[in-house]
Amino acid sequence: MADITPGSILDRVVQEVPNFFKDGIDQIVTGEGEYIRAGEPQGIVGKVGQAVARSYCRQYGENPGAARFGDAARIENACRPYLDDIDPDKGAEIGVPFDGGQCPGVKYIVSLRFIFNGTPAGTTTVGLLGPLGPVVLTRGVGNAYDRTMSAGGRYNLIGSTCGGVTDNTPGVKALGGVNFSGEVGAEVVSAVVCGGAADTCGNQPPVVRQPRPIADPTGPSFRFNPTPEIDIDIGVDIRPDGTIDIDIGGPTVNVDPFGDPGGSGDPTGPTGPPPGDIGDPGTSGDTGTGGETEGDAPDGQVLVGIKIDVLESPPKARQYVEGVFRGACYIYMGVEGNLDQDYGGSMLKDGQFFFAEKDNLTHWLVSANNGYDFRVTPYYREVQE
Repeated sequence: MADITPGSILDRVVQEVPNFFKDGIDQIVTGEGEYIRAGEPQGIVGKVGQAVARSYCRQYGENPGAARFGDAARIENACRPYLDDIDPDKGAEIGVPFDGGQCPGVKYIVSLRFIFNGTPAGTTTVGLLGPLGPVVLTRGVGNAYDRTMSAGGRYNLIGSTCGGVTDNTPGVKALGGVNFSGEVGAEVVSAVVCGGAADTCGNQPPVVRQPRPIADPTGPSFRFNPTPEIDIDIGVDIRPDGTIDIDIGGPTVNVDPFGDPGGSGDPTGPTGPPPGDIGDPGTSGDTGTGGETEGDAPDGQVLVGIKIDVLESPPKARQYVEGVFRGACYIYMGVEGNLDQDYGGSMLKDGQFFFAEKDNLTHWLVSANNGYDFRVTPYYREVQE
């Protein structure tokens, strides 16, 4: 038997890291990437892989707008539960900027909130003619900002009353005689029709407030000593293309966190089965209500996947949509005595097929949640020489 070396551990970590980010694997019953936050891998490879994934998330959290992170929505799904443990309520938010304010020619009393260096500050009340649009502060002399605003509507500088002289010229209007420096913004807090009439013209389209930075307490290089069996220095360097250079004291290895788990393999090796070949069905087994069933591939065959039919579900089963059950069962595939969990059971519909993650697995097990009964049909095929 070959000795275990840092290089062999690193090779396995590189294969496992994409599993922490893969949409289907990381969606437990909550439908989000909870495994990076709360998973409890038992082996050295899993623990180091989770540490690498968490470092990636911390670096994203420190600079979520960096170009190298690419698909922020996908990263949010994988990383936000973990980042919320570090500093909650810093993730993306979506909502209507303010209610109403869209009726043409209607006079509104509008409250504006100014934001200095990311912190909400005082408010100013003005009158505007709709429809109201986004508020933009304009630069004044030097690096200071005039307390002015620019929007799509016409302005009526009437203070907090409905009287005053209307100025029907679109453009920029001063809101006060105070200049200030620093990062400045402004937003409409509320818009009320002058005189109290109903506002029936709808709202602006929703906008997304982007994630806000969270300081990374360790940086890209850190000591990892979660148990007496693991005490190493880890380096997680995120390249401009979004891939990760991983260093645990040996050769540095590059991995794409959203790439194909396990890599693409040897392009000169066997071509494998033809497209669409999922093998042949084996003997089915029923879990019974709240029970489990398992099985092994026959000699000379490997497990391609399992098909799960719903025989019974609880009367008040939680569903994402009609017929898609939430947290219905637990699926395991691997070899006897060493099974890996497939989290697809968190989002399951009748007759769904689940493919084995590797091409040399032989054993499977399905455990039904309370109130569920399933029929599980394994699919096997001959070992490819």
